Amino acid sequence: MIRLFERHKKRRSFTLDGLWKFRTVPERKGFDEKWFECFPEDFTEVFVPSCWNNELGLYEYEGTAWYSKTFSVNKENVKIVFHGVTGFADVYLDGKHLGSHYGSFTPFSFNVTGISEGEHTIVVCVDNTHNDADTIPLSTVDWYHYGGIIRSVEINELENVWIENCKIYYTLDDDLKSARLNMKVRLKSADGVKRSDTLRIYINDSIIYEADVEIIGESEITVENLELNDVKLWDTENPYLYYVRFETEEDDLTERIGFRKIEIKNKVLYLNKKKIYLKGVNRHEDHPDWGVAFPVKLMKKDIDIIKNLGCNAIRGSHYPNSEAFLDYMDQEGLLFWEEIPMWGFPESVLKNPLVKERGLKMLEEMIERDYHHPCIIIWGLHNEIATHTEAGYNITKAFAEKVRSMDNSRLITYASYHPMDDVCFTLVDIISINQYFGWYYGEIETWAGFLEDFKSRLKGQGLEDKPIIVSEFGAAALYGEDTFECIKWSENYQEKLLNHTLKLFHDDPDIIGCYIWQYCDIRTAKEVGLTRARGFNNKGLVNEYRKPKLAYWSVKKIFKKQ
Repeated sequence: MIRLFERHKKRRSFTLDGLWKFRTVPERKGFDEKWFECFPEDFTEVFVPSCWNNELGLYEYEGTAWYSKTFSVNKENVKIVFHGVTGFADVYLDGKHLGSHYGSFTPFSFNVTGISEGEHTIVVCVDNTHNDADTIPLSTVDWYHYGGIIRSVEINELENVWIENCKIYYTLDDDLKSARLNMKVRLKSADGVKRSDTLRIYINDSIIYEADVEIIGESEITVENLELNDVKLWDTENPYLYYVRFETEEDDLTERIGFRKIEIKNKVLYLNKKKIYLKGVNRHEDHPDWGVAFPVKLMKKDIDIIKNLGCNAIRGSHYPNSEAFLDYMDQEGLLFWEEIPMWGFPESVLKNPLVKERGLKMLEEMIERDYHHPCIIIWGLHNEIATHTEAGYNITKAFAEKVRSMDNSRLITYASYHPMDDVCFTLVDIISINQYFGWYYGEIETWAGFLEDFKSRLKGQGLEDKPIIVSEFGAAALYGEDTFECIKWSENYQEKLLNHTLKLFHDDPDIIGCYIWQYCDIRTAKEVGLTRARGFNNKGLVNEYRKPKLAYWSVKKIFKKQ
């Protein structure tokens, strides 16, 4: 399942989920041999979507693999959408190269026109190789580099005129009871011939706009100043959602939005003019049996466990999560921080123009995909890069400008690991810090003195008016390890650290929220595996199979009272 609601009533769409031909191969072999025209005979089969590292014999495989699938269509025009392929992807249809894409967690698509009805074969070369020079993420990260077609491949059958995409902007009146909407709708025609059509727009099945339009190849239609009265707001208690459907004579597209206002005033976070404190966890899409190719049932279970914990917020660490997961957060009223997978980049790598280019493209694709989700209140630029350097400042400035040019309705931040010498805090709306006192360094009690010193530094720089989020903190605990001495790696030490820090942060008027590191134990990259017990980051409140540790119940008591 790609989305949790029906996006098309007229357009036929289906997925290629199921068994695909599959072959791993070292060093990108297969191009000279033209496997995209004639797939090799010695193939196996894997299920798509999935991670190949969950297949027997491929637990640590990182490299190149080829996929092939035959399917049938009933139209001459189709859109092929890949919702997630790890790393590099080269795509071929019937032996013809459609194009390439880089980046693992956002969709890319190809419009193919004038093909024959009937059977066609798609071939994909996937390369999830990472390095510490120019890939995003780098090799050295604290999660696992899963490989594969990790999300669904979707086929849309198109008429001669179709709706390519849409964007819905809105502003709420001061009383938050009425909204003014502006929309952009991009229409395309298959052959470039001038065509006439009728565009209709519905909100919750009530028509609000109708006009005759002309399309030549590609046309963008702007619709302005549509009024909607008696608006039902989206919030954490009552997450009301509106369905906006765009329709032509032969095609349609539905988006889902929620009306809400997020803002910061006097270092306080407000949702619909009500003060809100972020009680969150960091969550990786990771499971021993599924990797990052999550089934929807497991997404629901994660959200149920997180809501039961008393959380109202999740940080998607450290990459765009699946669309279905965001849909479910929209429905459940959870607040989301979404970011791209730039983790731990040193100054030398940040100077590489390719890194900047790739990062900007990932931000663009993330915002284009997820702009309409009301759950998203924060765009994250990156995580723990060298923001204490000139190179870090330059790339953060470019990223912040890119995000604001695409969306000025949300807050932006990044998680800093250099709080006492960071030079980028002026560029964002919220100052977010990752620190691990009581685990990697210092004592649990070190937190109070650090916060005092940190806020003194901010005041000295004229930044005392910016609110603070503690975006990462925590301690590892091996599931089932409980000791009288309350030593590190035990569940009771993790519980002690979180009890102390959660109360400290909540009582600090300059802190608007915190995100515990982390929700569940996750497998980590082989480059850092020897520094992690079991090859896992074990700081989860639940283990990798979602069994609760002692700290889960203590955090629940604290969050329910706050």
